[in-house]
Amino acid sequence: MAKRKSFEEILNSEFRWPTKGDKPFVVSDDPFDNANIADNERTRLVLMVTGYKEAADLMVERSAEDRSIRDTLVFPVIFNYRQFLELSLKYQLAVYGPPVSIQPNWKTHDLATLWSEFLAMLERYGTEDPDEADPVVGEIVLEFAKIDPASYSYRYPVDRKGNPIPVAYSDLHLPTLADVMQAVDDYFTGCNGYLGSLVSTSPY
Repeated sequence: MAKRKSFEEILNSEFRWPTKGDKPFVVSDDPFDNANIADNERTRLVLMVTGYKEAADLMVERSAEDRSIRDTLVFPVIFNYRQFLELSLKYQLAVYGPPVSIQPNWKTHDLATLWSEFLAMLERYGTEDPDEADPVVGEIVLEFAKIDPASYSYRYPVDRKGNPIPVAYSDLHLPTLADVMQAVDDYFTGCNGYLGSLVSTSPY
């Protein structure tokens, strides 16, 4: 738990109080200072996949340096990694599913469903798994599906009826989580390259 500031520390802190004319969305005169939000939906999807994971990685790194914020950042860390998984699966299905008659799935947050469709897609391509990575990644995806079925558990403390949402773990080692998610990222990168080569050299 983060250390609570004393009243004196609060009084001596620098406050950024809202002022008239504040606008959250502005564009700098210097284009170099701006973040570009891609217009193309395919590009935006790729950047989102990367962005959610990198944000989680940065938070894990930051929490390793400062114990006081670890219990605060754990929630967005888990959410961001889950979102990375969901978007990674949806990207694979959207890009490589149609050539083998598997349609994109933008309707669900259910990781178990998305993983099942992803495996079905791999089977139709006839891909091999000599390193037996598919079941390893499957267990990781399904663990996320179990602890956060609807991408809700780490965004809110209660459900839509106000009932407390139980947490799956009372403690979590974030560097290990980040390391495992890097392996999953490398797996999807490998799938992207392999499936891309199959599509470019076949009559799919």
